[in-house]
Amino acid sequence: MKKFIIPFLIMAVFGACSANKNVVNTELGFANKLAAQGLWKEARYRWEKVLEAGKENAAIYNNIAISLETAGDFKEADVFYKKALKLAPNNSTIKDNYEKFQKYLKNEDAEVEEDRNKNDKKKNGKKRDI
Repeated sequence: MKKFIIPFLIMAVFGACSANKNVVNTELGFANKLAAQGLWKEARYRWEKVLEAGKENAAIYNNIAISLETAGDFKEADVFYKKALKLAPNNSTIKDNYEKFQKYLKNEDAEVEEDRNKNDKKKNGKKRDI
């Protein structure tokens, strides 16, 4: 009896791994198509499903970071970029994406500060005219 159970268990484990791999590949492919169409929220959902299935890699974290950045969730995007870089510190694509993200944040901060200064000047100018 034991002779039949062990091979059956091995086949079941490999079958589950194979099925899981197919699901992961299907989700990844679908997520990439969604992202290409600009459907970032839906793509992120699929990439997160892949992570939940145990498929952790830098590209998925990078993709989720991009989707979060697109949604304006910059703090969370930063977390995911850093996870991607931790897994693949020499990946030039991820490094480039993170650098562009950092530059964007700096530019946005500068624009916000510039807008504040303009508003302050307008307010100060109006007070002088009165």
